[in-house]
Amino acid sequence: MQEPVTYDQVLLAEDDEDHVLLLQRALRTYPRKVKVLVARDGQEALDLLFGGGVRPQLILLDINMPKLTGLEVLRGLKQDPTLRGIPTVMLTTSAREEDREASLRGGADDFLTKPVNFRTFTRSLFDVLDQYLRAAAPAE
Repeated sequence: MQEPVTYDQVLLAEDDEDHVLLLQRALRTYPRKVKVLVARDGQEALDLLFGGGVRPQLILLDINMPKLTGLEVLRGLKQDPTLRGIPTVMLTTSAREEDREASLRGGADDFLTKPVNFRTFTRSLFDVLDQYLRAAAPAE
């Protein structure tokens, strides 16, 4: 009998297709199986979480998205008792300290600046995944 395939589930809320592809490319080399659900804007992310029954082990939120910003999505997540415990990492191309502070004040667990260099981004992404996915049991 074949073993069931288990994987970690990550919700990525990102409106930039190039950044989505970059993250998916990086995850292909990650040692654990990770299924990425993509929301193209903040409203879609909330719809998936509140109405779609999605319960990822980790949420990656771009700060600057259409409809609702990542900070607005974060606020909605942290107000809901069933979602507030999901680790949430904010993503941005900006290195502004104000963005980092606002994210952490809003309840984000971590903050990741999307660098231009793929190798640096992959290493930073893996550090975040190791920290938050290893603590959670893989989804079935």
